[in-house]
Amino acid sequence: MEQNSLKKKIYEVAVETLESAAERTRLAIEEAIQAAQEEVNTLDIYESYRSQYLQKSEMFVSQYNKILEQLDILRKINPEEESQNIEFGSIVITDRQKIFVAVGLGKIKVNGDTWFVISPQVPIFEAMKGKKAGDEFIFNNIKHKILQVS
Repeated sequence: MEQNSLKKKIYEVAVETLESAAERTRLAIEEAIQAAQEEVNTLDIYESYRSQYLQKSEMFVSQYNKILEQLDILRKINPEEESQNIEFGSIVITDRQKIFVAVGLGKIKVNGDTWFVISPQVPIFEAMKGKKAGDEFIFNNIKHKILQVS
């Protein structure tokens, strides 16, 4: 697969993953709020249950906002743009792993391959930042050779 279309596919899977997480979280918020409202017209002994549902909804709102922030950051990447040096938005293939520098999303599968979607704030990014194909870097006392950057 051509590097540009591969980058676009990885980007699309990352966006879909975050959008799906946002939708699941939004539904959880609605369920928690609905459950809390159902407890409104009951006796005081159920007030603690209502309080728990409201705390759950607040937790989900916080998660939802973080997901939306990640989506905003991710959408700043132009998947059509090629990069020679490793930077925010790069896809990096080393002799050990495949990485997309975007947001801290973790593992995703694209065309049967495992990709690690990482934030530029993680230590491995600092170790490889600015490097290009053919360069090497050491992370956790392990040498990595950069095969491709896009």
